[in-house]
Amino acid sequence: MTLTYDILLIIAVVMMVSAIITPLLNGFFRIPKSVRNAINDESQAKELQPVSIIITPHENAKELEANLPTFLSQDYPVEYEVIVVAWKGDSETEDILKRYKDHPRLYSTFIPETSRYMSRKKLAITLGVKAAKNEWLLITDIECTPLSDQWLKTMARNCSDGIDMVYGYTNYDEETSPYRRFERLHTDIYLFRETAKGTAYRHNSNNLMFRKSLFIGQDGFRGNLKYLRGEYDFMVNKYAQKGRVALELNHLGWLKEQEPTNKGWRNKHLFYMENRKHLKRSFWHRFIMNLDQLALHFNYILILTCALYAIITGNWLLAGVAGAALITTCVLRLIIAKRALSIFSEDISLFRIPFYEISLIWNYLSYKIKYIRADKYDFISHKL
Repeated sequence: MTLTYDILLIIAVVMMVSAIITPLLNGFFRIPKSVRNAINDESQAKELQPVSIIITPHENAKELEANLPTFLSQDYPVEYEVIVVAWKGDSETEDILKRYKDHPRLYSTFIPETSRYMSRKKLAITLGVKAAKNEWLLITDIECTPLSDQWLKTMARNCSDGIDMVYGYTNYDEETSPYRRFERLHTDIYLFRETAKGTAYRHNSNNLMFRKSLFIGQDGFRGNLKYLRGEYDFMVNKYAQKGRVALELNHLGWLKEQEPTNKGWRNKHLFYMENRKHLKRSFWHRFIMNLDQLALHFNYILILTCALYAIITGNWLLAGVAGAALITTCVLRLIIAKRALSIFSEDISLFRIPFYEISLIWNYLSYKIKYIRADKYDFISHKL
């Protein structure tokens, strides 16, 4: 069927408008000014508070040996302690902790081997909270390491009367595949925007401060103890209140995390698919991300459909417009992505970005299929 000139003109206009508009429906484009300001903020706290750092290693003796010294040697002028809660029976971890038993900042304890019917990770965090001497607590994972000895000072500068929680940032090390670093940053930017503009939804990093009184006063992980993973997500979702969560994004407050194993990367996605069913504010978070993905794919499908029709019918003018629309889309998306990657100091080849953006939804669908096929008892501790 040959289309009339008027219809072809309308299609060409729609295609060019789509090429210009849809790249703006993009989390990278919507980075709020407050997020950019948080990255560049180098102000100092008037008064730092005592802090307890809680780390819960499990079969991470190698990482504990490498990274524990970086937590114990922070340049912090006020009292702070590092609490390590490990699994009883992990002999390698116990040996490492014995070497530090006389360190004045280190306190270690163990969760019993008989603990059942609850997430042992959440139990370890809860024991660390109860053991802490200070009101302000900072939880992280031993697979992470501070980029500098100013990490704790940078995070703690946000501890003030009007703040209950400090939302920090973690990125993967340079050995991590570019796609995984891209996907993590892509997710983080949506979460940063939600935190800056409204109420935080969840936490995708391993770098979180909160008040002990907040955790104890609202019964900690009560209501989600049976879910094996998602401790950062559940904490932020339960305790975050609008205007009382500080975003700490200055690079001095970043943690660097080692690349997860393939199993760890897969489980991160599968456990989130289970956990999000129990998180508040999930609908609007997913709605915005899905809308952006719909716009991205609609634009490419429109361009490719018009190009294919133009080639079949020999309409080289329409083919030229399709080519121009594709170039416009790619250039705009690359400019927007380059700005975001630069802000967060990510070194990823720009030529990979269009393919990474397209693949996000398809990778998500592959994990969705794996989740549907999985035994749902794998996500909880209650094996009834």
